[in-house]
Amino acid sequence: MKNYKMNFFELQVTLSFCVIFLLRMLGVFSILPTLSKYGLCLNGGNKFLIGLSVSIYAVAQMICQIPFGFLSDKFSRKKIIIFGLFIFFIGSIIAANANSIWGLIIGRAIQGSGAISGVSMALLSDLIRKENRIKSISAIGVSFAVSFLISILFGSLIIKKFNFSFIFWFSSIFSIICILIVFFVVPSNQNKNYQKYKSRKKIHFFSFKDIKYLFNKSFCRFYLSILFLHFLLTMHFLIIPHQLEISGLILNYHWIVYLITIVFSFFVLYFLIFYNKFCSYLNNIIEICVFLIFLSSLFFLFLHNHLIYLILSLQIFFIAFNILEVFLPSFLSQKVSISDHEGNLYKGSVMSIYSTSQYLGISLGGILSGWLYTFLNISQIFLCEVFLVFLWFVFNCFCRK
Repeated sequence: MKNYKMNFFELQVTLSFCVIFLLRMLGVFSILPTLSKYGLCLNGGNKFLIGLSVSIYAVAQMICQIPFGFLSDKFSRKKIIIFGLFIFFIGSIIAANANSIWGLIIGRAIQGSGAISGVSMALLSDLIRKENRIKSISAIGVSFAVSFLISILFGSLIIKKFNFSFIFWFSSIFSIICILIVFFVVPSNQNKNYQKYKSRKKIHFFSFKDIKYLFNKSFCRFYLSILFLHFLLTMHFLIIPHQLEISGLILNYHWIVYLITIVFSFFVLYFLIFYNKFCSYLNNIIEICVFLIFLSSLFFLFLHNHLIYLILSLQIFFIAFNILEVFLPSFLSQKVSISDHEGNLYKGSVMSIYSTSQYLGISLGGILSGWLYTFLNISQIFLCEVFLVFLWFVFNCFCRK
């Protein structure tokens, strides 16, 4: 009988990555609530360049995820993570000393170039047994949510106590702490067969065989799913606040809705992972969640002017969103490991392509939603969303093996 309890080694790895992701994302999220106001005080600051300083981080992440994943498959994952955190440290120092908006943009771009999300997920799946990966990834998902909630208060307090640049100074300190945790606390890959085979494998650039493996139909199912998921998340945050106001909820109380829906969705996720005794339906959990998102899209389409139904639709979406955020990377890492005897050698690349798809979804969601909003009304936009989720469901069923 398998032991599904996490041992001390797995708890050490999980808690280490939770702290790393929390501190790193705290430095990233803290700037968002205040940048639109204080960015105008920098030399050359305007609304367009402030928007660029926000988005340049995601663009840099999107560009650098795959190269970092490729390097992690050829060299030590720990060394690549430390290198990425050091780049983030350099970007934070540049942004902290910036007197102009362009200095801030350069600093943010360098911060984003330390793209370690995919490599971190690959190392995590190397070190955690497959039956406990969902628990580990869900804990990291909670650390993301906690960092976001803390950052809303943290950024304002830092600026009130010190000044705007100190947010980046704290980010640089957090990155040094993360480097120390990776170096001294996070273990290296313990898979002896993987290390033995890897030591015999020559370092080379991607061949056609590599590309065919990395973009096979089974993996593309996960790449496209995370892209669709974050596309819809970005679209909702651009549209839903306006609909909440139209439905009678003033802007000052929107955070309460987001807090309640997100916290409740994490309770559902916690129950699903730790207390559910009937796991047979987990084989279809992706299709179930896509159907729930389709259902929430229908509610948005037909009931978007009713506050209660609007909140209900948002709740259904966040339940499905958080479940997919945890299960998609866990299932993908398992598929990479069992796909062939060399699967582990591509895990960093696969998980980095997955992370790239995530950031691409965020970027496309912001750009296309703003574009659609210029000539379509709310009902037409939600109709487009329903059609998009339907395509997602069909594609997911077609690519499933």
